Amino acid sequence: MKIFNSLTKSAFLFSVILTFTLSLAAQTVDEGKALFSANCTSCHSMKDRIVGPALKDAHKRHDEAWMIKWIKNSQALIKSGDPVAVKLLADYNGSVMTAFENLSDVQIKSVIAYIKAESENPTADKASTETKTAGVAPDSNLVTRINWLLIIISILLIWVISLVFSILSLISDIQGKPVINWNFLNSKFSLVFFVVGMIAVIWEFYVHGPLTVFNEGPASAHGINYDNMFMITLILTGIVFVITQALLFWYGYKYKSDGKRKALYYPDNHKIEFWWTIIPAVVLTILVIKGLITWTEMTTHSSLEARRVEVFGYQFNWATRYAGADNKLGNHDFRQVGKINLLGVDTNDSKAYDDIIVSNELHFEVNTPVILAFRAKDVIHSAYMPHFRVQMNVVPGLPTYFAFTPTVTTREMRIKMKKPGFDYILLCNKICGAAHYNMKMKVVVETKSEYESYLKSQTPLVASKITNSPKAVALK
Repeated sequence: MKIFNSLTKSAFLFSVILTFTLSLAAQTVDEGKALFSANCTSCHSMKDRIVGPALKDAHKRHDEAWMIKWIKNSQALIKSGDPVAVKLLADYNGSVMTAFENLSDVQIKSVIAYIKAESENPTADKASTETKTAGVAPDSNLVTRINWLLIIISILLIWVISLVFSILSLISDIQGKPVINWNFLNSKFSLVFFVVGMIAVIWEFYVHGPLTVFNEGPASAHGINYDNMFMITLILTGIVFVITQALLFWYGYKYKSDGKRKALYYPDNHKIEFWWTIIPAVVLTILVIKGLITWTEMTTHSSLEARRVEVFGYQFNWATRYAGADNKLGNHDFRQVGKINLLGVDTNDSKAYDDIIVSNELHFEVNTPVILAFRAKDVIHSAYMPHFRVQMNVVPGLPTYFAFTPTVTTREMRIKMKKPGFDYILLCNKICGAAHYNMKMKVVVETKSEYESYLKSQTPLVASKITNSPKAVALK
C-alpha cells in the first residue's frame, strides 16, 4: 500500500511538472509569436524571402547566443568581424538589419522558440502536398499554354474584324455610298456608353459603399466635420459630373453629322463665360475656406489634458513613445537611433526619464485629446488611421503633428460592427519600400482605467531618476 501511495504521489508530481513545463513552453511560443508579429513580419517570413531571409530553420543555422547578439545589434556584431555576420551583410548588398536593443534576452529566446515551433510545424507543408496529390495545384505549364492560346485567339479576332471592315470599305467604293453610317452608329454607342456608365457608378456606390470606413462612422471628434465636408464635396462634384456627362453624350447624339447641316460658328459669349467661371470659383472658394477651418480645428489642440504620444516610422514598422507622469516627451537625438534605443531618445534629458517606449501596439484613452508627434528614421512614411480620419506624412528630419480625440473604444466598435475580432489599425499610406504593404500596427482605444493600467504595466525608458544614469531597459 505504501508503495502504491508512493507511486501515486510520484505520478501526480510528474504530471504537475510536465503540465507546468508544457504550459511554460506554450507561453514562451505565444509571446514569441506576438513579438515576431510586432517586430519581424515587415521584413521576414518563415518560408519566403522578403527584405531579409526566410527564417525557417534559422535556429539550426545559428546558435542561440549568436542569434541574440545579431537581433540585438547586428551592426556591432559586423564591426566585431564575426564572419557569419559579415557574410550576411554581403549577401544582402549591405542592407543593415534594424537593431532591437529594446528586446531582452528572454524575449528574443521566445522569438527563437516561435521560429523553431513554426519550422517544425508540418501542417502547411502537408496541406500543400495533399493539394498537389489531389490534382488541385495549378500546373504552371498549363497556365502558360492557356495564356498563349488566349493571346493567339485575340490576335486572330482582331485580324478577322479588320478584314470585315476592309471588305465593307471595298463594297462602299463599288456602290459609291457607305455601307455603314458611322456617325449614326457612334451616336448610338455614345448613349449606350453613358447609360451603362451611370448604371456602373450607381452599382459601385450601392455595392462597395457599405464596405468603406465612411459607412461605419468616424471614431474621433473631428471625424464628424471631416465626413460632412467630404460628403458635401462628393455631392457637389457628383451633380456636376452627371450634368456635364449627360450634356456631353446627348449633344454627341443629338447633333451628329447627317450631311445636311453645317455647324454654327460661335466664337464667344461673354455672359456664359462669366457665369461658368464665377460660379465654380465661388463654390470652390467656399469649399477651400471650409476646408481650412476644418483642418485648423483638426490639427490644433490647446488642451493641457491632451496626452502626448510619439509615433516613429522606419522600414518597415512603427514604434510608439508615451509621455510619462509629466506629460512631456523628452528630446531626441538622431545620432542615438539604434544605439541607445530604437527611437534615438536623448536619455540625458530629464523629461525622457519617465517616457515609455512600446513597439507592438498604440493605445489611446477614449474621449481624451491626444497630440501625436511623428518622426521617421529613413524614408518618408505616412501615418494613416482610417477610422479616426487621421493621416499625416512622417518625414525624416521634419517632425510633424496631429491632434484628435478618439470617441469610440475598440470594444464599442466591435459591438457596433458585429465583428468580435475587429481592431483599429495604423497603416503606412506612402509606398516606402519592398515591405510597405506589411507596415502596420494594432491600435487600441480603451477606458481611462484600462489606459492607465496599460501604461503602469510598461517599463519607463530610464528605470530610476535618482541615479540620473541612462539605462537601457527591456521593451514590452
